[in-house]
Amino acid sequence: MLFFNLEVTRGETIKNSQHTPVDGKLSLGTKLAFGIGATGEAVYTGLFNTFITIYYNQVVELNNALIGLAIMLAMIGDAITDPLVGIISDRWRSSRGRRHPFLWVAPIPLVIALWCVFNPPEFLQGASAEDNQLGLFLWLAAWTILGRAFLTLYSVPHLALGGELSKNQFQRSQLFSANTAIAYISGASFAFIAWAGFFAGERIRASDGAVVPAQLAAEAYGPLIMTACAVILIAIWACAAGTSRHIPNLTSAQRTENRLTLKHFFAQIFSTLKNPNYRIILLGFFFFMIASGIYDTLNVFINTYFWQLPSEKIAWLGLIAAPSAALGALLSPILMRRFDRKPIMLTALAGTALFAQLVVNLRLMGLLPENHDPQLMYYLLANAAGFTFSLGLGTVAVLSMIGDIVDDNELAKGVREEGLFYSARAFFAKASYSFGHLFAGIMLEYFVRLPFKAVPGELDADVLFRMGLTAGPIMGLAAVFSLLIYSRYNLPRSRHEEILQGLKDRLEKKDKEHDNAQSIAKE
Repeated sequence: MLFFNLEVTRGETIKNSQHTPVDGKLSLGTKLAFGIGATGEAVYTGLFNTFITIYYNQVVELNNALIGLAIMLAMIGDAITDPLVGIISDRWRSSRGRRHPFLWVAPIPLVIALWCVFNPPEFLQGASAEDNQLGLFLWLAAWTILGRAFLTLYSVPHLALGGELSKNQFQRSQLFSANTAIAYISGASFAFIAWAGFFAGERIRASDGAVVPAQLAAEAYGPLIMTACAVILIAIWACAAGTSRHIPNLTSAQRTENRLTLKHFFAQIFSTLKNPNYRIILLGFFFFMIASGIYDTLNVFINTYFWQLPSEKIAWLGLIAAPSAALGALLSPILMRRFDRKPIMLTALAGTALFAQLVVNLRLMGLLPENHDPQLMYYLLANAAGFTFSLGLGTVAVLSMIGDIVDDNELAKGVREEGLFYSARAFFAKASYSFGHLFAGIMLEYFVRLPFKAVPGELDADVLFRMGLTAGPIMGLAAVFSLLIYSRYNLPRSRHEEILQGLKDRLEKKDKEHDNAQSIAKE
């Protein structure tokens, strides 16, 4: 059983604790400071989602199905640690509040794990790689599991902090809008630097003398990973420092007599399913994240082999994502203020599902220009812009919807559990996302049958067709299921306003009772 030293008396709160003002207006500096923290997560997940599979398959020569299994284990571990960290963060008591201690500590082991992922021991590589598949798999699995756990130690308290800084619906939307916009801008900017700088041009691959794109050569990765580690440390610590002044005004942990056991841990997670709108969010996310796992695994292979794009052009696909996603994220609160959350979320999800597979499907039908035709790049850029705009629009909507559900839960239960709800959502999402990675790895290995040390332009046409079939219509089917489920969400603005009024009335009543008790005590 899991036990944590959280045994205290129920109902007692920390001295000088205060509630977050319902209508508290946040400064631009606070929104930017909160959002800059997303840079650390964006850089880590960008490397994780984009390069781990192609690095371990084409550089280190590990079986794609084993890579998918290692990533699935890491994501399942991540799914478990998400609500665990959320619950611990909700209960954490310190002079630095509930969230900030995690923001200061987590980045250090996170960057150590990232470095180890991309630096497997020499004795497991090279000519011995075929005989060391188990050793390579264990190395990858161990460090990705640890890396994702350390990322959770930061990301869950960070998101929970966002739900706690303000209860005002529009302010909260703006806060997550800034977070999402900065995440996409920083992630896309770092991706551009990686492709156009660290992976620019071609290299002579040391193992076989073939001239290949730099992302297929081992020596290109070291400087990139060192730079990423520095960016992650600086960004997360800047977020912690920039939001520290709000600590006295944040909700303090309520003391509880319950120890956190394994049984209680899962009971807390599944207690969130009592909220019908939260069930819809989670089920919709289940299918959406399956599609995301397939997309993220295959995207670098699609760009390298299916489109045969040089690294400089891949860089522009990432760069166009920055303003597109930022525009979507920044417009999302404005559009939600006018049209409410649900129609914006559904529109965004429909766009994401469409653009994620559109150009691949058009190529399979023979409706796009051939590779190396200059016109092709315009189609790919336009499609990337539409995809990331929709993703930015929808991400803010979903995160804001969860904030509304947390308010609904507080009215029903009398306790705020931002950490639990944001992390429980991550628990179910990452469990399904892990399956998407595993599915994509199995498809690459046994359906697409991509060989080791593959050279762009030299793959058989049937290999490319099977790759496109997996990245197009097969992946798109899961996204369509997600759209159908999300259409059943039902927490409109009018109901949320009633919830906020109920919370305000309860707080005023509590304050009045407290004042009366103090008056009686003085008498």
